Amino acid sequence: MKCRILFAASLILMSTYCAIAIEKTTVELHALVKIFEQNPSDTKATVQLLKELNKQGKSGQEVVNRYFQTQKEVDYYKDYNWAIVRDYVTDVNAPQLQYVFKNCDKFVELFSKDDVFQKLDNVLVNHLEQLYKQNKADYETSLKKIKEGGYEHYDVVSDYFYIRQLRADKNAEDYFYKARKLFRYFPENRQMIKEITAGALEIMTDVSRLKVIQLWAGKTVETQSDFDAIYNYVKISQKCGFYDVAKRYASVANKLAVKSGSGTMKELADELMKMIN
Repeated sequence: MKCRILFAASLILMSTYCAIAIEKTTVELHALVKIFEQNPSDTKATVQLLKELNKQGKSGQEVVNRYFQTQKEVDYYKDYNWAIVRDYVTDVNAPQLQYVFKNCDKFVELFSKDDVFQKLDNVLVNHLEQLYKQNKADYETSLKKIKEGGYEHYDVVSDYFYIRQLRADKNAEDYFYKARKLFRYFPENRQMIKEITAGALEIMTDVSRLKVIQLWAGKTVETQSDFDAIYNYVKISQKCGFYDVAKRYASVANKLAVKSGSGTMKELADELMKMIN
């Protein structure tokens, strides 16, 4: 009986969700929602809908929840289910992720250590980041639980936050080695890379090591829309002797500042233009 009640409730929630989605989005999304409603166990249709929702900046959590109601836990090991968990499940307390944590060795065996731990590490640091900003005591308690639980990548998750203390302590030696480690395990985390670059500019003087940071900093300016990232990239490129790169991105920063109308950004952009001339 309890299962039937939960199932009925999920249908009500799904119907409400679909009505909202249809009202606010495109005909294409409307069609994908209808297909999903007809058969929520269809993996291909689910992925297409999740991709479209993601493209439009909308949450796909209700879709994920409804889809996994049609799947058995043992089938989480299927490559198509792992792909959905990897790409679309972000809540550390989600049953699917908790299942991965509990059966980590099996997932690593099937999908590679890098693939699995990159997902789990990112989920944990995203969760801890909120606590770190809001309540340090809760952050420390949660980090301790991760350690006591025997999580294999505890040191990776811990160093994600510890590197900030190294920056405050101006410990350039350890900062560099922690930075390389974090680049290895969070290669797509542009915000982290941007923060590490800013820290390197603040406390590091060894040009050979700055060149390693500069290489990674290039990831943060791929879209050429983040002024702070571009500002850091120009400064570190100049320090490393990559003058043509610094000049090119100083021009990008200047254009962004003019477009924004921000006086502060314009001052920083002028600083860069003076630096490269």
